[in-house]
Amino acid sequence: MVQKAKSLTDIFNLFKPMALKADQLDFYQETAKVRDRASYEYHDIIFERIENLKSPERLLVVGHAGSGKSTELQVLMNKLTKDSIPVIHIEAKDDLDLYNFKYIDILMLIVEKMVQYVQANNLKINKHILSAFKKALSTKITSEFWEEEADVGINSEASVSASIPVFFKVIARISSSLKMASGFKEELREEIKPKIYDVINSLNAFSDDISTQANKKVVIIIDGLEKCRQESVRKLFIEDIGTISNINAHMLIACPIAVYRSVDAAILSSYFSAPVVIPMIKTHNEDGSRFDDGIKVIRELILKRADASFFDEGVLDMIITSAGGSLRDTCTILSNSAFEAHMRKLEIIDKNSVEFTLNKYATDVFFRVNSKLYPRTKKIFEGDKTAAQDEELSDLLYCGAVFEYENGKRWVNIHPLVRQYIEKQPGVLDY
Repeated sequence: MVQKAKSLTDIFNLFKPMALKADQLDFYQETAKVRDRASYEYHDIIFERIENLKSPERLLVVGHAGSGKSTELQVLMNKLTKDSIPVIHIEAKDDLDLYNFKYIDILMLIVEKMVQYVQANNLKINKHILSAFKKALSTKITSEFWEEEADVGINSEASVSASIPVFFKVIARISSSLKMASGFKEELREEIKPKIYDVINSLNAFSDDISTQANKKVVIIIDGLEKCRQESVRKLFIEDIGTISNINAHMLIACPIAVYRSVDAAILSSYFSAPVVIPMIKTHNEDGSRFDDGIKVIRELILKRADASFFDEGVLDMIITSAGGSLRDTCTILSNSAFEAHMRKLEIIDKNSVEFTLNKYATDVFFRVNSKLYPRTKKIFEGDKTAAQDEELSDLLYCGAVFEYENGKRWVNIHPLVRQYIEKQPGVLDY
């Protein structure tokens, strides 16, 4: 179990902007009440839906990058595992080419991770499923994989125990090839594409077999897509989601709020149940006044990891309000401020270290905004908090310059650090 911070370098490491890991769940902080006044946390509602529905449940988990989606999913996976429910987890930054991925890559990863689950839990794979997969995935390129990897092939004579390692190696090679930044993977995708129907059928037979052995329906979780190139993510959700949704398993996909709020996203309602939307934690109200309940919850979250004695007076409040309720930005600012204080030979995070960090980060966030979006940014800066569903607002949500909040209705506001940058650079939005 990870311990609370004992030094500034501990703070620098503990507040790296990433989801809590399985050994860090003691740091988990309940936040639903200050997001949308719910009396239960988001992982609880997803768990109950999975636990009580016999047919496959398909859910979008929607929120900003840094809103806490991944942490909620990590807590959920912990609960599912304790309940002996098979979990197949794909994390975009670890498993995909963030700049260029397609639905075929995800399908291959699901198969690969299903095999890993089977091996880790000493389950069996029906020989007919292995043979069906080999047939579905036999192309000009993959035939070389089968030949190179196998002294024993997947055929009627080979035993299942001998076939599984070979099968896993070939699937892993396909997944690795699809992650490489090269034209080779495009050729491989084009060979697999005409066989997608057979791949899906084989995958579903595999999923059903695991569910039968575990006596629990398989849950597939795809997370971290907000870290990928926006064009690839949009294509997955708008053009290719029909193929992915044909998988016979519970499926949870973390959907970036910029995609969900885009004009083309209406198609998603045809494939998914009502989404689980995780709003940003409010640190201020729509009229600009402080929202002390939200600030208090984030403060409690921080103090689970580091004692108040590490922070100079007023520093925590400055960090929390500057991040605008984004847990990722809160952690980034905290981590960088701790490192800056360390470099200044201090033992606590002082105001000067925080101000230095905030000024640098404000510039970074502002320059994510494309100049073509300056007019819309200016309108929001000047008080238009309408949560419209259009391409410009979607792009501003995607780059993190604008946040969406919930208060009985949806509304948006400029990131506090973008506001700070604009106020210090009068006329910067007029170019």
